[in-house]
Amino acid sequence: MAFSDFVTKALYTVALSVACVGLGTLLVAEIQRVWCDKRLYIGRFEFFDTGEAKATDGKTFARLIAYHHRTLQRMLEQENQQRKSEVPSGAPSGGGAPMPDSTFWNRKFDSLLSTTSALSTVELTVQGINVKELLSWLRDRVSTPNELTGTVEKHPHGVNVLVNWPRGPLRLTGQHVDGQSLDTAGHPDVEKAAFHVACGLIWAQLAGGDEALSKVPRAEFCAWAEAWKHYVDLRERSATLTGLSPESLESVKKTRAFLDRQVAGSTPHAEVYRLRADLLDLLPSDQKNQTDLAQAQTDRLKYAILMARHAPPPAEQQGVSLAARKSTQDAFEVMAQVRPALRLRGGTLADPLPESWQQVLASSRTTTFPASHSTGSILIRRADQSETRLTAFAVAPGVLMTVGHNVPQELLAKDRPQPLTTETWEFSFDDDARLGGRQTYTIRSVIYARDDKTDGSPSVALLEIEGHDTKTHPPLALEWNRDLVGAQVGQYVYVIGYPSFGGNLPRRFLNALLGDELDTKRLMPGRVVSFTPPQPPATHVVRSLVSDVSTTTGVAGAPLVDLRGGKVVGLHFAGKWEEGQGKFAHAHAMADLLGSLPEFAIQAIKPGTIQDSPPTGVVQGSPTP
Repeated sequence: MAFSDFVTKALYTVALSVACVGLGTLLVAEIQRVWCDKRLYIGRFEFFDTGEAKATDGKTFARLIAYHHRTLQRMLEQENQQRKSEVPSGAPSGGGAPMPDSTFWNRKFDSLLSTTSALSTVELTVQGINVKELLSWLRDRVSTPNELTGTVEKHPHGVNVLVNWPRGPLRLTGQHVDGQSLDTAGHPDVEKAAFHVACGLIWAQLAGGDEALSKVPRAEFCAWAEAWKHYVDLRERSATLTGLSPESLESVKKTRAFLDRQVAGSTPHAEVYRLRADLLDLLPSDQKNQTDLAQAQTDRLKYAILMARHAPPPAEQQGVSLAARKSTQDAFEVMAQVRPALRLRGGTLADPLPESWQQVLASSRTTTFPASHSTGSILIRRADQSETRLTAFAVAPGVLMTVGHNVPQELLAKDRPQPLTTETWEFSFDDDARLGGRQTYTIRSVIYARDDKTDGSPSVALLEIEGHDTKTHPPLALEWNRDLVGAQVGQYVYVIGYPSFGGNLPRRFLNALLGDELDTKRLMPGRVVSFTPPQPPATHVVRSLVSDVSTTTGVAGAPLVDLRGGKVVGLHFAGKWEEGQGKFAHAHAMADLLGSLPEFAIQAIKPGTIQDSPPTGVVQGSPTP
């Protein structure tokens, strides 16, 4: 044998051995895939364009499904991590009001891999036997692969897709949904059809083990996902230096209109309500009206209520919000969590920080509230043995501000201070109004007072106390700038007062809000949702700031404080219970109120201050306390 023949034979043997080893490896991998591989794959999609078969378009459609599935999966995971790890960096900026954090979908689900077979693209025939066809037959007969297959029909009016997932969830096997058929129809183009197939697959993967999500129809979930994906893109654009372009702002409005239609259909999907509220926060303040903010507040509350109806599986309890853990809670209990009344001790929160407010109140700058040291309780004792409690706060050395509801009528609207002799009024800065306090001040005179129940004037009273320790209980800074009243809308605020039972609030709400500890100093946070606009030609109309703060009996006369700057922006005087929406607190805008006071009353608060003009008008009427 010639040397060249020997080399040729050796090379042929080596090549054949390598081919056999490679083929054997592929065969072993394929057989292992048949019996053991549980991963999810995208299989073959037949594509017909107006009846004409197009194999290349079918492969492209399958790749589009895999792309959208992978993209949406990553976005859901990132959003889940963001919600769990959000920690405020300083004072809030007036964005969306806090809500109970959902875990979004903390449950992991399989990724969609690109092919079911290592030999799917190989045409292999051995001894006249087509190995590829044999393995396909074996796969179909012995063990159906975990893959998604289907047929796409494109016609002039849209795109329809018939999708099969043989190993998808079934109610008969204990799953919450039937997910073996994920058909979709009526989409305008191939791109959107592929997105909805991928989204429908994710819905089936998640809803199969999630009772709450299983009650959301697949089409509705995918409609939300499409809007949410668009919102995430807009949110990222809004965070740039240039912000949202006019086209993007218009897109925000169109997406909101789409969500309006979802809500009008009484969607059971909580995330729709959260998304609509979050979307509103992308708009500049000059493009949001009072109705918008009130709707956003209602959406956040609806989101919290829906989240509270379903408890997650025990293995996933850790890190889930209180509202999401307690499936037995009713709407009143959820309202009390979302808009709480937190006990204060020495100016610091004594109650555990609510999870629904951690994004706003968790920083060291906002867990201590100096305004608490300057706020106290008034106890009024009358000759007929009746008693009334109010809240008041220091606005100058020896001067308290509160409402004028209980000032004797003969002392109202006087042009000079009047002695208080017919009743006993006692004041204390102590945290517990019923223990009397470490130091009690007797209120001996009314510097100035008026009451809306008498003549329609905004209710206010300035009271004089002696021995006021201004180092321990410094006067609060007041907001004097009337131009900033409108700017308060959308901002975080809080009220400090001494809430108690009474009024027209549901007892179950009060029980959830206050428990069995009444007349103790509490912080009630919220957000300003609207204000009464100016009413020309009156120069000093006193506008009302409306907030979603859970005030109750005993809090009248409390300061409404801007959470960012710490200034008193309003005097709380009443509130109103809205069925299904909760409590709304009403406060006189402080800048307007100060502008309506007579000169001698202004001098008692801030000596040397000269008013620009005398008061010429007041707001008529007030909400029911």
